Amino acid sequence: MKLYRFSDNLPIMHFGSEIQVEVPDKYVEKPLRGLWISNVLNIDLPTVENIELYQKKVMEMFDACVSSNINAVFFQVRTTNDAFYESELNPYSRYFTGKEGRRPPFDVLKWIINAAKERNIEFHAWCNPYRVSPNGNLSVEEYLDTCDKLNFAKRHPEYLVLDKQGKMILNPAIKEVKQFIIDSMVEIVENYDVDGIHFDDYFYPYSGLDDNHSDLEQFSRQNLELGDFRRENVNEVIKGVYEAIKKVNPILKFGVSPFGIWKNHKDGIYGSHTDPACSESYYGQYADTLAWIKGGYIDYVVPQIYWEFGHKIAPFADICDFWAEVCKDSPVKLYIGHGAYRLGNEGEFSNPKEVVNQVKYANNYPQVQGNIFFTYHTFIDKGKTEPGIIELRKLLNGAA
Repeated sequence: MKLYRFSDNLPIMHFGSEIQVEVPDKYVEKPLRGLWISNVLNIDLPTVENIELYQKKVMEMFDACVSSNINAVFFQVRTTNDAFYESELNPYSRYFTGKEGRRPPFDVLKWIINAAKERNIEFHAWCNPYRVSPNGNLSVEEYLDTCDKLNFAKRHPEYLVLDKQGKMILNPAIKEVKQFIIDSMVEIVENYDVDGIHFDDYFYPYSGLDDNHSDLEQFSRQNLELGDFRRENVNEVIKGVYEAIKKVNPILKFGVSPFGIWKNHKDGIYGSHTDPACSESYYGQYADTLAWIKGGYIDYVVPQIYWEFGHKIAPFADICDFWAEVCKDSPVKLYIGHGAYRLGNEGEFSNPKEVVNQVKYANNYPQVQGNIFFTYHTFIDKGKTEPGIIELRKLLNGAA
């Protein structure tokens, strides 16, 4: 099926070409169909302060998974240098218990994992490795005053850096920070029956580091270009986590969901066929995903391709094509991250079948082994996303 823009019925072309995008009529089901469960700022679930309500919401979540033929959840267990689990390294999260450090009535995460396993749903522990504060509304001192004494950042404020908006992250250049992140991942897999560890797209911050609160002191002691120095800092954590959790259990999976564009293809530079003006995770977040794939330091990759087919500078098809090429003949599994939350927005996402068409397009590639949708509440919301989610659920259940 040749694609046409939903808004004006003009043909949708591959970027910079006269080749029209085509979507297969047939849906090819892949082994993994997943949802991200976002817990920062309580996006998808409430706190456990009302434990009966919380458990009801979790059961509704798993019911939605079963009815949508979803067989994996990527459940956020570390949001802001905290924990949704019993930990000797990190305090319980304010987004879990209402106040950082407050204990839940029992080990709720174990109960959640058991509920997932009873329904044959994979449970992946989604962790943000560096983020300390969700925004820059408070000063460092004010925010740390709200943190529990166990919080690594409160114990080591000297390890903090700021982005240009005042948000705090752990300094990726500090040796002790790298080891703390690795140790935190090991603690999870040693104590919980998870299927793996999952990192999102937040490495070095999107807005860049604050000029006066950065990693330049550590950089000054290195004989590397700044970009290479920062990428190597992230590489060390990725490699370290992979090796550490494999020592605990070789069958555990470690994967990353990077920003969808690694590099833009321009002036002979290898990358996706996207406009040179597009952000690039290689330079922005210093995330060299291709190095992780080639080095074998991740088991799967989930590029966040949250743009529509008809996007002027970052079209879905061309970005998907790039990742399919990267993962061809690689043992690293490719799952596609879809922005289902954008359904119902103006433009091409006003087409209820935008994400359906994305799934059909992506799954035509044999190297694509699954699809993951952001975020869970989109699957149960009543409102602008609902028509598109109805179409998507029909597709996932083989009824479309």
